Amino acid sequence: MDVDEFIQAIIGDLRANRLKLPTLPQVAVRINEIIDSPNASTRQVAKVLGTDPALSARLLQTANSPLFRGNRSVDDVHAAVTRLGMVQVRNLVTAFLVSQLFHSRFPALRQRVAVLWSHSVQVAAISHVLALRFTDFKPDEAMLAGLIHDIGKLPIIAKAEKHPELANNPAAMDRLCNRLHGALGKVMVKAWHFPPAFTEVAGEHDDLQRHSSQLDLADIVTVANLHSYTGRHQAQNPHPDPDWGSVPAFAKLGIDPLGSIEALKEAHDEITEIQRLLTA
Repeated sequence: MDVDEFIQAIIGDLRANRLKLPTLPQVAVRINEIIDSPNASTRQVAKVLGTDPALSARLLQTANSPLFRGNRSVDDVHAAVTRLGMVQVRNLVTAFLVSQLFHSRFPALRQRVAVLWSHSVQVAAISHVLALRFTDFKPDEAMLAGLIHDIGKLPIIAKAEKHPELANNPAAMDRLCNRLHGALGKVMVKAWHFPPAFTEVAGEHDDLQRHSSQLDLADIVTVANLHSYTGRHQAQNPHPDPDWGSVPAFAKLGIDPLGSIEALKEAHDEITEIQRLLTA
């Protein structure tokens, strides 16, 4: 099977509703249901989190991290949920659980998945900083948007496991991911019942000339994504030599490219801490 045949096969599977898409773990679904209910409480959320010891430990670690810690440390899940707030907990829990989706049983694709995860974490961290410093968006929301921006590459990688001639061809995989991941990402994020702003992130972050009436999450992730490729991941970079000055997202953030570079240099420690929390 060549690249064009693979693309047609995925499009056919998608139209016939038979394309296997990654699903969020049930604990994330349950927490979303609780927080969306009118009678949601921190104790209900803590109780669900308590069913997953590893997730509880990561949330406690996050609540006590330099990014969120208060005057004293917290040592139980309910206290962590209270400190962080339920909406932020939802975004953080979803971010932690998304990491479980980044895997491949096929040896030739494991490195691709590892690079994809590393890239997604870096974009998430940069998005967090950009949102905090230059916008009114919640930083944890921007972080989650950055983490899922390339999520549409996962079903491509999963399907390629059945086609070794493509899985063992890095150039072909790059072409497939760059051509298909936006459309597939939109389908996945909709299936996860994320807000529409996240659907735009998954589907439109690579459109450097994208125009919207006002600043949105996709603009933040577009800028973060450009920064993440500086000196890294060049083989899979869909924009190997872009003119940053012509990208509307910078102006909508109220910064120029040089200003954004300086801001991210100043936030180096914060970016490193966010990456550490997401990969712990």
